Amino acid sequence: MNKIQKALAIILVIAAVVFVAGCASQSTKTASTNTTEKAGSPAEEHPDQSKEWMQITSADALNVSNAAAELSTALSNSGDLAQIKDLTLYIETEANTSSYESANYYVNADLEPAQQKYAEMMGSYGAFAKRIDMSLEHINAGNTAEAEVTTEDAAKSLTRGKEHYAEYKTMIEDFKKKHTEMA
Repeated sequence: MNKIQKALAIILVIAAVVFVAGCASQSTKTASTNTTEKAGSPAEEHPDQSKEWMQITSADALNVSNAAAELSTALSNSGDLAQIKDLTLYIETEANTSSYESANYYVNADLEPAQQKYAEMMGSYGAFAKRIDMSLEHINAGNTAEAEVTTEDAAKSLTRGKEHYAEYKTMIEDFKKKHTEMA
């Protein structure tokens, strides 16, 4: 097989692993995270930005989740390298930026576990995209064994991202039920 055929074969392997990861259990687990004030910043000194945080992070979470699904589909269907590279770059950049910006919001103490779950979700989706990039680099270097390892890691990251997303959404819904003034 020539290098292009090998690359396409590896992309198909990546697609299969990503597809299997996408079909994996998407159970929602409740988080048991302690809620604490941000270090050195008592809540009384800062306005509660919970409502704004929920609006922004909900939109960003949906965008990144959709992009991850689109990347998974691109890997499964066509292997269009330009589209794959565009999606991985978008996911990595958006995940990093959104997670950083989220941490700068002052939210209700009851919402802090969701803020942590959001960071975990973005970290997992970012890792998924990064691992796909790494797999492609390994393929281009002719290192199929390493490409398979990073592909498996990508699939695990995608599964974790989906699980964290489901948990994040549940936490937001539960918060809104408890704090109807924020809904």
